[in-house]
Amino acid sequence: MRIQAGGSAVRITAPKQRTVLAMLLARAGHVVPIRSLVTEVWDDRPPRSAVANLRTYLTQLRKLLPPSADPAAERLVTSEAGYLLRVGPGEFDLFQFEELSGHGGRALARRDLGAALDAYSRALSLWEGMAAEDVPLGPTLREVVARLTDRYLGVVEEHTEIQLALGRYPAAVGRLREVVAQYPLRERLHGQLMVALYRSGDMVGALEAFAVARRVLAEELGIDPGPDLLRLHQAVLRRDASLLAPPPPATPAPPEPSPAAPGPLLPGPLQPAAGPGCVQARCAGGFGPRQLPLAPKVFVGRTAELARLRTVLTAAPESGAGPAVLALHGPGGVGKSALALRAAHAVADHYPDGQLYVDLQGSSPGLPALSPAEALGRFLRALGVAPDGVPAAPAEAAALYQSSLAGRRVLVVLDNAVGAAQVAPLLPAGGGCAVLVTSRAALTTVDAVPVAVGLLGEADCVRMLAALAGEARLAAEPEAAAEIARWCGGHPLALRIAGARLAARPDWSFARFGERLRDQRGRLDELQAAGLSLRSCFEVGYGTLTGAAQAVFRLFGVLEVPEMGVEPVAAMAGTGHKAAEAALDELAEARLLEPVGDGRFRVYDLLRLFAAELAAAHDPPRERARALRRALDAYLDLCRQTHDLLQPHLRGGGGRRRGGGREPGPLLSGPVAAARWLDTELRCLVAAAAQAARGEPDVARFVTELMPLVKSAAMKGGHWRELETLSRLAISVARREGDRATEAATLVTLGLLEWRGGQAEAARDLMSRALGLWREVDDRESEGLALHNLGWLSMRTGDLGAALDHITASLRLLEARGSSRLGLVGHDLGEVLLRLGRHAEAADRFEHCLAVRRADGDLYGESITLAALGRAYGLLDQRDRALATLDEALARCRDTGNREDEWEALLARSEILLRQGDPAAAEADLVRVLELTARIGDAYGQAAGARQLARVRSAMADPRADADARRAGELFADRALRRDPALERLLTGRL
Repeated sequence: MRIQAGGSAVRITAPKQRTVLAMLLARAGHVVPIRSLVTEVWDDRPPRSAVANLRTYLTQLRKLLPPSADPAAERLVTSEAGYLLRVGPGEFDLFQFEELSGHGGRALARRDLGAALDAYSRALSLWEGMAAEDVPLGPTLREVVARLTDRYLGVVEEHTEIQLALGRYPAAVGRLREVVAQYPLRERLHGQLMVALYRSGDMVGALEAFAVARRVLAEELGIDPGPDLLRLHQAVLRRDASLLAPPPPATPAPPEPSPAAPGPLLPGPLQPAAGPGCVQARCAGGFGPRQLPLAPKVFVGRTAELARLRTVLTAAPESGAGPAVLALHGPGGVGKSALALRAAHAVADHYPDGQLYVDLQGSSPGLPALSPAEALGRFLRALGVAPDGVPAAPAEAAALYQSSLAGRRVLVVLDNAVGAAQVAPLLPAGGGCAVLVTSRAALTTVDAVPVAVGLLGEADCVRMLAALAGEARLAAEPEAAAEIARWCGGHPLALRIAGARLAARPDWSFARFGERLRDQRGRLDELQAAGLSLRSCFEVGYGTLTGAAQAVFRLFGVLEVPEMGVEPVAAMAGTGHKAAEAALDELAEARLLEPVGDGRFRVYDLLRLFAAELAAAHDPPRERARALRRALDAYLDLCRQTHDLLQPHLRGGGGRRRGGGREPGPLLSGPVAAARWLDTELRCLVAAAAQAARGEPDVARFVTELMPLVKSAAMKGGHWRELETLSRLAISVARREGDRATEAATLVTLGLLEWRGGQAEAARDLMSRALGLWREVDDRESEGLALHNLGWLSMRTGDLGAALDHITASLRLLEARGSSRLGLVGHDLGEVLLRLGRHAEAADRFEHCLAVRRADGDLYGESITLAALGRAYGLLDQRDRALATLDEALARCRDTGNREDEWEALLARSEILLRQGDPAAAEADLVRVLELTARIGDAYGQAAGARQLARVRSAMADPRADADARRAGELFADRALRRDPALERLLTGRL
């Protein structure tokens, strides 16, 4: 690494300073996080003073580096997230190399060999020695050097092809001997050296070059030369005429570069014409191109996808049909290329005329997407067209490409495409060919079979770790391996990096590496190894976005929820719905978000960490805080709308309205849509609450305002786990803020959860404490509700006398205050009467309660009371009334998402249907009962449903009845199982 200022060398002798500067240069113009610099300099053993030392190095660098070309711009910029080095286009030889090699590629595509040779020669003259050879390398810089080396070798190979086409064999031999000595495992370079020596008249030298290649590959890798190099060797032995020089070009060649020009070479990431590690095969030599890169050795899962690809690619071509085209699409790093290459190698024998491969560089860090014209030029040269015979006009090149493939069986792999426009000119017309395309975005306008490639399941993740790090190590720590897989989020690239790091450090335990990944602030830093970086993979997609979409993506790092709809995104961004939708669509197309239906989008965990890093780097803390508050306010506003639609008699609950009420929009067009939205959104609301609870009091208050708005939906939807999480967050916030009323309300919910867990006395203690708190704050209505809660618990524990006393006292208090909760308490009075066997009185109470709830517009309450009234009619053996009422109850339960009462109503209806002689309809109801109770985890519902199903199937002479009865017996044998006495009486009584 050499720095010059005004023609004078700037000496930076300290090794760690050189590492820091190399990192800043490698990411010139971008912020490099402090943690990344620390990892690069000290790897996994930073001293306690690492950050302080780093600041010292940067202070010294700031003094040593020349000032920026722009006097108003600082050369080395410090930000909250890290450091940024400003470097102009003409100040960095790597930028110049990329520009010159790009000129060379474009000149080659238009058949201007002289201009291409000149540009490539000037590009190669910039390299002096090995890339960063005097810089201590950490994991990121090792990746950068590997990528630069590959880029450099690609340019060397293209440059050599032109020299061979122009007859400049001695010059080609001289450079190739130097490069082959430095990079002896690059088979294509060996092949080019053999061709150059043969055309120079040195057949013995060509054979010796092959012998050297074979010896090096055997000694270093334990493998034989590839099939293309072997065929080339045979062609030399046969003195094959196709190896002789092509006809001279029609236009004079430029003069050979001066021998005084710098000669040693080095790194750069460009794809060679035949793909990495492959030898150019000429059709004139009697064999087609074999350009497929090596398939990955470690490959797990994807069984269904691979079977589908093989089926399509091995099917006999239909007469008159076009080629088979398969388009693999998915987020960056999920293994699309690995899957495509695995499939391509598996079916290669079905395409005897050759396999073409090109990396279209649609998502390659630091590289522009390959133009169709340049890809066509590479393919045509691989198919035997001399470099000076490739048409300059893209349309003519495409026509020659089609002619070259006509009547042949060739497999074309178009890897890493950016879009349909890049792919379309490269698709063969003949039905004997086939194409595999990989891209991040789905190529919906290409006539292809789409194949979605997603994340891996946990079992496949663990298998990948075992294959990379060793089966024995995994067997010793299976739980730690599963934890690493979870931290990697099922992302194949993350797993590959984790496996590579573990393989490189056999002294690390899986548990230790898992601990390093546990800290989400440094997880992306841990997920990088030589040549691989998860952050770089994500940066490619982010770099293609418009400014508006980038801003929206960063918001996914501000609000920690698993998925979002348009409403909270628009609120956070401070934009309208249309602008938010447009940004979300762009993010989905770039595969930074995954659509999950109904206008909602999911961001994977690792991408959320990347978004959070970007937000910290680009958005001031105050703006991030404002965006979070806007999102939380939007959630509360939607929850209030939902609450008001489903329980309008309780309108106005849930705290103050920060954003102002709004009329229900398309998202909440009515009660049914509102119930579905809340059922879908609850998981995200709880995640938002967990984040808010860690914030300032004004932010944390979101938790206590949310709780009463979603409690009923969570209970009746069977979301008990979410309700418990939210309750524990709410009571923590309430106690921290001294909010005794909210604490009391939350104690009741926690009591309910304790009862469900089989802890009746703990539940009674919590509910009694809630009653005491409400009396302390002199809230008479809440005191009445607390008495009702104790009555409900007494009923559930079988103390019906105490239940009747508590609920009657509650009714007196609430009636005196004109409470809106009379429907709730009156309903539970009916439940006590039903359990006491006073069925007619219970039915009368339920009918009265139903009228109250309908007058209130209480849709949840209506569904609950209809289900109870149907049971009461069943116990009175009023079958027609029972069926009609239960039908109505089920419709209302489904409208409101009330799964708890839906399964009870179905179970009751199955009994009436069985008595009415319709076991088939009863069986359908019971299948749904078992689905619902399994989903919400109700053990009694599972047991009663299995028992009832056995009765129904026995009546139908169905042999499955015995298995159902056995299962029911096993479930009822659990002494902790709580039975519903009234429902049991209906299902088992003889009326």
